[in-house]
Amino acid sequence: MKTRISGYLKDIIERKKLRKSEALDELCTILSDCTGELLNAEKITNTFISKKHVKIDKETVTSYIDSFKDAFIINEVRRYDLKGRNYINSTRKYYFCDTGLRNARLDFMYKDEGHLLETIIYNELVYNGYNVNVGTFDSVEKNKNGKSVRKNYEIDFMATKGKEKLYLQIADNISESETKNRETRPFVLLNDQIKKILVINRPVKEMQDENGFTVIGVVDFLLDLLQL
Repeated sequence: MKTRISGYLKDIIERKKLRKSEALDELCTILSDCTGELLNAEKITNTFISKKHVKIDKETVTSYIDSFKDAFIINEVRRYDLKGRNYINSTRKYYFCDTGLRNARLDFMYKDEGHLLETIIYNELVYNGYNVNVGTFDSVEKNKNGKSVRKNYEIDFMATKGKEKLYLQIADNISESETKNRETRPFVLLNDQIKKILVINRPVKEMQDENGFTVIGVVDFLLDLLQL
């Protein structure tokens, strides 16, 4: 598998006539390690400097990321303000089109299995014709001192296909009420008519919780995706 992704990188270098092949290789590793995290060119540039002591400009990072996208190695997922109804371009997430390539790049060492699960679900949504974004919105709430503060919330995926729209949160386990409340808090605050699904990494049959949200295990979700 390592040979396979090295072959992809070699093709990109030759086709794009790139000179900084080591930087391209390292960027692939960074994107593999940061799958599902909010990134931008500046953050990646700083990672090169702090971890690899290598200087690389933001334009080069952006160009290399575009090369990965053109080669169908990664997909870029934009953030969408669910209340403002506009895209946010400051940061975005990246998911590998083939989890095997990403896993091989990291020698099958998973820093965060939750992000790996996100990748699988993201790819399945795209395969089934959904347009997928990261949902985000702000909410003004009272803190423990009674002062109004602005908090930002994120929904893992907003998936749309035609007139159909889904909100999805992905969690490893919700057996503890604190975890479940944290995962469903964005759903509660949105309080709209869009179907809200909590996908968990457990063998759970589809059910409705006390708020009317759908709770389903990841295997059943993937098997039933076409019937949603």
